[in-house]
Amino acid sequence: MKIGFAQLNLTVGDLSGNLEKIERAYERLAAAGAELVLTPELAITGYPPQDLLFKSRFVPENLEALQRLHHRVGAAALLVGFVDRNEGRGKPFHNAAALLEAGKPMRKAHKSLLPTYDVFDEDRYFEPASRVEPFDVHGLRIGVTICEDIWTEHYLPRPFYDVEPVRSLIEQGADIIVNLSA
Repeated sequence: MKIGFAQLNLTVGDLSGNLEKIERAYERLAAAGAELVLTPELAITGYPPQDLLFKSRFVPENLEALQRLHHRVGAAALLVGFVDRNEGRGKPFHNAAALLEAGKPMRKAHKSLLPTYDVFDEDRYFEPASRVEPFDVHGLRIGVTICEDIWTEHYLPRPFYDVEPVRSLIEQGADIIVNLSA
């Protein structure tokens, strides 16, 4: 599988500008033969959106932008970072990635490991994923992780979390693991 990495300089809060950058990168990478295009974490909103999430139109407009992207994808799948609503208990939102494919329903992955140290305060806004599962894309099982989800105890001075999304995805048969990171 050819994977195109949309390494973009996104602006926090500039939904229309970020959408335009994502669309241009997708078109360029798909034309170059990518079968899957990856954007950074929270690409639509920019990272970190912080208290913009609590503005009444911000999250709905981010979801509208996501729908516009879904209608524009062609043969190449697009994995794009966005803010999803949490329909269950807990914090109001999820730090999420959507897998967009032409003619198929949108599939979503939520970030499991939310940093709450140093300059990070994701636990203030986001509910962690309740589960992870790989997606079938062009004949492969793709495990989707978001930023810190891919960190393991082998790369940390000590374990920070009680769950291991990568291990779970591998146990569920993921052929490859991709990571969206800001």
